Amino acid sequence: MREAAFNERANILANEYWLLKERAGSDEPDEIRKKIEDIEELLNKGIGGNLRSQLEKEVKQLRRTIDAKEGDFASIEQVRRDLLDLISDFGPSLDLRSGNLYPYDPEREPLPEKYFMAVTEILFGDPKPTIEFKNATMSDKGVKIKTPDVDDVVALGILGSVTTLLQETAKKMLGRTNKLDIYWRRLRENDYAFTGFNVLINSDKGLNLREIQEICSIEDEEYKGLVSEMYDELLKDSMDYLVGNDWEHNLVEKNGDTYYVTDFGKWVWLLCRKEVPTEEKEEEDKTSKISQLYQMFRGNHENRNNKRKSS
Repeated sequence: MREAAFNERANILANEYWLLKERAGSDEPDEIRKKIEDIEELLNKGIGGNLRSQLEKEVKQLRRTIDAKEGDFASIEQVRRDLLDLISDFGPSLDLRSGNLYPYDPEREPLPEKYFMAVTEILFGDPKPTIEFKNATMSDKGVKIKTPDVDDVVALGILGSVTTLLQETAKKMLGRTNKLDIYWRRLRENDYAFTGFNVLINSDKGLNLREIQEICSIEDEEYKGLVSEMYDELLKDSMDYLVGNDWEHNLVEKNGDTYYVTDFGKWVWLLCRKEVPTEEKEEEDKTSKISQLYQMFRGNHENRNNKRKSS
């Protein structure tokens, strides 16, 4: 598919998605089956007369409805996958930047609210007329850069970042290899980075290192009590790791002394956090954290001994 065809194809799929949703209605097939079971239970009790005839007709109608709805839901799922597949590989057709807006290519169709309503419902279960990012908004007008007076390099960087985030999210929804799952695994592998990130994202604002350490010390008192100085140092190293160059797209950024969760970090959290560890995994995490403290303590102890010997 040519890149320029994205808008047209996306519009077709979004329209089809909402038409099928409207036709399918709000009742799921399982809900209708429950109604059938309730009616049949009543019929089995020997109800007769005109009421029985009416109930038998209703059961037949409900069964026909199930057949139709199952077809509609299968079609909705296919359209959903087609739309995600489109998003995973392509971006919208845009015109040159005008002020803080990248409008849609005038030679192509614009993306209407229906498209964004479909995408946000598919991704988050909550249809919205826009897709909001920290530094940009995608809407039926185009892609608006929220940061005023940025140069073209910065603006293109923001555009590229939000496009990549949508593409990687679509890949995740399709069950394909994606950066969100990779970043989530990396985050979970570093206990202290995960602890600091967890505090930061739940604060819903920026925090400096001391604030993060203080909150962590309350929520993680068991380990904080082992060796206070080492705990804070490990936490600092982990926050430096999150804002470092090891990430193509950082989950956390630092402005001055304050740490902030990025769009990538927020979406990783929203879409991956349901993959919670089991009790066994939680025990492994505890052991891992204690092991990290021990290794650091032993390293510091050996360093002090080496210094004494050299002196």
